[in-house]
Amino acid sequence: MNLQHTQLLVSVRNCAEIAPAITGGCEILDFKDPARGALGQVDESTLEMVLEYCQQSSVTIPLSMALGELCEWKTEQKSLKFPSEIAYLKLGFSQCSESRLWVKEWRNLIQSIEESSGHQHQWIAVAYADWKRADSLSPFEILEAASENRCAGLLIDTFSKQNGRLLDLLSPDFLSEFIELARSRELIVALAGSLQIQDLEILADLGPDIIGIRGAACLGHSRTSEIQESAVRTFRKQMNFRQKSMQSG
Repeated sequence: MNLQHTQLLVSVRNCAEIAPAITGGCEILDFKDPARGALGQVDESTLEMVLEYCQQSSVTIPLSMALGELCEWKTEQKSLKFPSEIAYLKLGFSQCSESRLWVKEWRNLIQSIEESSGHQHQWIAVAYADWKRADSLSPFEILEAASENRCAGLLIDTFSKQNGRLLDLLSPDFLSEFIELARSRELIVALAGSLQIQDLEILADLGPDIIGIRGAACLGHSRTSEIQESAVRTFRKQMNFRQKSMQSG
């Protein structure tokens, strides 16, 4: 049982979704395009607009951004520059299970981005609960690599959004062991993957550093719908309730 405060991360895709996310109780604002997959990267024009919005609106909570999959960086031309306002950069490793060079390629990408940007970011390595479907590495393999690769933390998410949620795919015992090992390596842990309010009873007991949502924050709980302030507030309120229940009892 972990009694520390768990932060709520909400993934938004455009400027219109920022205010509802923050007003609802979001503590980390994440930029992601859900139409492009689990870690869909927003395009450059969208990134410019959301950052300008955050500056004009004096947004002070930490900012995060999904960078897609490592394999995509080998086949697509992408900008290597990311502003210092973005605290966390998330990267996944689908289609890397057979590669012997993925850690080296990952390290080289980090170096290239930070040299181009002129500053360091806090990197979040993304492991998938359905890693075999993603042709990725297991969460524990990614944890080992992250601890050796100057990462700030790890996120466990689901690669496919049609084949089970986080707690359908991984047991509480698995997640508890993962969190304990990550903490022993001084890595923060975020959990996501089509999470719903009813999952908070189990998640509160696990005590991750961050819980990430998209679908649960949207109209009709559809990750491709718009963020609703009321949905975010309801989720955050239940998080608070579960955490207080753990502390009192």
